[in-house]
Amino acid sequence: MKAFLSKCQYLKIIFITLTLNFLQSEVALAEVEDLPELKVYSQHAELFGLKINDLSQADFEKQLDAMGLRSYPSFRKGIASYSLGEEGILGVRALTVIYNKSKFVEKISLAGVVKDNEKRKALGNLLINKYGIPTVGFVNQGFGRAQWLFADGTLIELHNTTFDVSVAYVDRSPKIHSLSGQIDVESLQRKNRISR
Repeated sequence: MKAFLSKCQYLKIIFITLTLNFLQSEVALAEVEDLPELKVYSQHAELFGLKINDLSQADFEKQLDAMGLRSYPSFRKGIASYSLGEEGILGVRALTVIYNKSKFVEKISLAGVVKDNEKRKALGNLLINKYGIPTVGFVNQGFGRAQWLFADGTLIELHNTTFDVSVAYVDRSPKIHSLSGQIDVESLQRKNRISR
């Protein structure tokens, strides 16, 4: 084609093509901007009315106790498992909590086999309605795989593409007890040797 056109005609065709592509992208952008904004009701990962960030084991267990939930005996330190009853929460019936050594929540997992599509759909929509559009992934009519990331270092992760449904609430940097006020004698001795 270039051989049959003069240089001027060839440049005009390129200019027209670029202009059309630009106009199409502007129209697409305008259509996206015209969509109504999804209202976000919470800026924090929350479960059972408690914020996950720096949530202590004592506070979380107190809330679960008030809800009538008791943990199963556990042979693994720092892990507690609960049953959410025969019906569960929208079909999700198991709750597992992992605590760090300082007894703060690291991860809370809700999981179960949910064969009722309406319950699965409602679970995904519940998260969308509370936290808005996910940061990563997608939720389409309640179904999908997605993550919501929060400024306080927590996240929520939804897996809802099959009957095996899970929702995880994670504190990526849970609180730890510091050793403030104690002097590390060995560290000071090593520092003195190096400075000599």
